[in-house]
Amino acid sequence: MIKTFISAAVLLSLPVAAYAGERSFKRDGVTYVYTSKRDGDATVLEGKAFPGGSAYTLVVRGKQVTGRVGGTPVSFRIAKPLAPAVQTAAR
Repeated sequence: MIKTFISAAVLLSLPVAAYAGERSFKRDGVTYVYTSKRDGDATVLEGKAFPGGSAYTLVVRGKQVTGRVGGTPVSFRIAKPLAPAVQTAAR
């Protein structure tokens, strides 16, 4: 259970760009790949952890995070809210 919370917390703190619209990072031999989208006042993070392919969905509202990791419900607080998404101009 602690590993699930740590994995979810790391997910929110160490994103590195992988492909357009997709982010990933690696920790303790596990690669986390995810996408994020805005849904009103929330940011929804959806992805999978490899190897194994465990799916997760996290909803971040301010400092509160709720969701499911590998089918297990999770809920925790983060130190500071996520930064707003950066918008770029399209040509």
